[in-house]
Amino acid sequence: MFAIKNVILTSLRLSNYSKTTNNLTVLFNNKCLSSILPNLFSTSVPNSLFRQLPSISTNTSILSSVSSLVPSLFSQKALPCLQQTRSVTKWSLNKGKRKTVKAVVARFYRLGWGAWIRPMVGRNKRHWSKTAKRKIRSEKHVFCNSTQSTLLDKMVTKYWRKRRFYIDDVYEPYHQREEYSSSAVKPH
Repeated sequence: MFAIKNVILTSLRLSNYSKTTNNLTVLFNNKCLSSILPNLFSTSVPNSLFRQLPSISTNTSILSSVSSLVPSLFSQKALPCLQQTRSVTKWSLNKGKRKTVKAVVARFYRLGWGAWIRPMVGRNKRHWSKTAKRKIRSEKHVFCNSTQSTLLDKMVTKYWRKRRFYIDDVYEPYHQREEYSSSAVKPH
């Protein structure tokens, strides 16, 4: 926004339109317009707007170019942010506690000895192009590495880090691991 303002004002100053320059300065500094359009162009200016700007050598079409440019600035609407975020809420608004990232609970499963498992990537995609062996193999689960397990532990609360007990749990044989003292059944 400031870059466009400076280009317009500079071109108008060079062409000796001081009265129009003052009017545009009032227009750009107007508090109402700045509250309606916050950060219209925060980092860069589109090339299409620079094509509409007058060149310094042509003094006759400066006012018509600027008048056609200014309404187009205010007619654009800001697009909503579509970027997906799965970050940790460190302080909730109600109780001030950390919150569990629901995507972790939906996509991963924590075993009793601290490892996280997940299904194979793309197991439901492009079934027509996979062989029968590959489809069977893709139904299996894989371990997350230690870095990913540490990160997933940070993304969930203590409730989800505790061992979960279910009736007829298919993961029951995998919850114990003798190498880890916290999950070993036999005494060491």
